[in-house]
Amino acid sequence: MLTRLVISLTSATLLHAAYSAWQARTAAKHLGIHLEPSLLGSHLPLPVTLQALSSFLVLTLSILVSAPPPKGVSYASEMATRSIDSTDSGAAFANLRHRGRVLFGPDGAAPAARPARS
Repeated sequence: MLTRLVISLTSATLLHAAYSAWQARTAAKHLGIHLEPSLLGSHLPLPVTLQALSSFLVLTLSILVSAPPPKGVSYASEMATRSIDSTDSGAAFANLRHRGRVLFGPDGAAPAARPARS
């Protein structure tokens, strides 16, 4: 619950920093002021830059803290919830019939006729 509140507040703070940056750039453009790069290399006022960076950092950390633990993606973790009888023993991805002779055979070679199935 606390992390959702922190995520909401830092999202609002990050949006406020974006609005403040837009407002500072617009005001400087209308007044004909050239904004010089600050200590962090930005053409924005230092408080706006610090607000954006700090809110982004706190937002990222709170999202990481609130995320569920990662699920296992190995075959062993998949088999922990299944029995051996519920798995398919055949390799479903293996296609043993291919068109190699037709695609890469000599030019003009007719494909071999397959016998009819009964």
